[in-house]
Amino acid sequence: MRSREVYNEWLNDDYFDEEFHTELKSLTDENEIDDRFYKYLEFGTAGMRGIIGAGTNRMNKYIIRRATQGFANYIKNEFGGGNLSIAIGYDPRNKSELFTKEAALVMAANGIKAYIFDTLKATPQLSYAVRELKCNGGIMITASHNPAQYNGYKVYDETGCQLVPDKGDRLINEVNKINDFLKVKYISEDEALKMNKFEYIKKELIDKYIRDVKELSIHKKVIESTDLKVVFSPLHGCGAVPVKRVLTEKGLRNLILVDEQMVPDGNFTTIKNPNPESKEAFEYALKYARKYDGELLICTDPDSDRVGIMVKKDDDYITLNGNQIGMLLLEYILNSYDTVPKNGYIVNSIVSSGIIEKIAKQYGVKHKIVLTGFKFIGEEIENSNGKFLFGFEESYGYLRGTFVRDKDAIIASMLLVEMTAFYKERNINLVDRLDSIYKKFGYFSEEMVSMTLEGKTGAEKIERMLLSLREGLVEELNGEKIFKTIDCLKPEETGLPSSNVLKYYFGDGSWFAIRPSGTEPKIKFYFSIKGDTKEKSQEKLRKIKEEFLLKIENIK
Repeated sequence: MRSREVYNEWLNDDYFDEEFHTELKSLTDENEIDDRFYKYLEFGTAGMRGIIGAGTNRMNKYIIRRATQGFANYIKNEFGGGNLSIAIGYDPRNKSELFTKEAALVMAANGIKAYIFDTLKATPQLSYAVRELKCNGGIMITASHNPAQYNGYKVYDETGCQLVPDKGDRLINEVNKINDFLKVKYISEDEALKMNKFEYIKKELIDKYIRDVKELSIHKKVIESTDLKVVFSPLHGCGAVPVKRVLTEKGLRNLILVDEQMVPDGNFTTIKNPNPESKEAFEYALKYARKYDGELLICTDPDSDRVGIMVKKDDDYITLNGNQIGMLLLEYILNSYDTVPKNGYIVNSIVSSGIIEKIAKQYGVKHKIVLTGFKFIGEEIENSNGKFLFGFEESYGYLRGTFVRDKDAIIASMLLVEMTAFYKERNINLVDRLDSIYKKFGYFSEEMVSMTLEGKTGAEKIERMLLSLREGLVEELNGEKIFKTIDCLKPEETGLPSSNVLKYYFGDGSWFAIRPSGTEPKIKFYFSIKGDTKEKSQEKLRKIKEEFLLKIENIK
């Protein structure tokens, strides 16, 4: 078996250090050896994400070096010679700081100056640094909201945006050429400093970022004048410092911090899954809210690019999903204009709520739909001559402003506090505001179901699912025939870049979609179901979802 051969090569190669040899010697399960060595950890257009450990299919310093050598070659190919540079950031995950240094020293060895943060920073701050320092690219060491055993490596272009497919394909090609670790260039930190190819990013850059965030406030005095009680948790991640700083400097008086989770912790000791999409992530925040009568609960994910909220309504706390948060922010932003800019536009992903199109039409703004991945929203900002008003994905990612080209939970947290306070001044609860939007535009019930399928066998099962769907597995659900099917592997039909996404429409505008994750061993199923009332849309969603998932589960 090839996996065993590669395992033995690593085990007996002096290039790999004693820590790695010790870990490899401890492996006894053939299936685990196969999973660790049957391929290189996949490098996609979003970079790579995987379980930390020794092996070609794991996140470790040698795989980081290999990827970075490929990225260095890509940068040289794209930009030629001259003063090349890159910005690198990291979150609190295990080995993040080590992986950051490893990437920086490979870049320095290739003549590319590495600017790195001296402490953990949020993903949007890395995007900002790339733009401010006029770098040729960026790297963020993070696994976003994945469980604690994961880490990852996100790549950014010179605009501070994650690489779109054409750029990503060229980078992937360079990474895949690196099959000999001896071809990876590497120098020490001392050497890099002497060559002026290694520099820590100055505090002034982050100070400027914070000022720019605060300038995005719409009603400038609302936060400082409100008595709104806000409970905040960064879930042990990067949001602790910047979110607290922005809200404090904006004058929020009643900021209640979830103390146990303000501490950076790569093991996420107080939480099983640091994902603000999950209600379980709010366990500690809810305890604080009930103790201190909190009205708005905010949780940001470990690298602080995504944000989730809960809202107090009467004596209960209501979880809002990513689409609902996006709807509220969009309507708040558009409604703040006396006259909406004629060249204004909004952008959302292909799996975001169907109600967004209706809101855009009411306000007369151009509505653009892109593939899943915030890089496509960043690309629209870069290429458009219009005025970008708002962009979001249903997966709890939001952006206002253009100085960052990725989703930004720091900006979003400030706007969510401001919006909630604005409506509170007018005796409007956020849940009631959401209901008024539904009454105006129609009720859409949305849900995303994620199925995790680990390892080689999991990847093969996902492929079988997609093949079955393309062969006509689903022609009707709940007695309703499929009205239209979109296959994003056919860009000539969609007008979008090729992507492994399927979307099915019913006659009333309801839809469901299927998308394998590009960064996790998951396949995701999205539902956006319309009904005459909230109850009818929810019941219709339940029936369609159950029938569809039963078909999926029966695929062998």
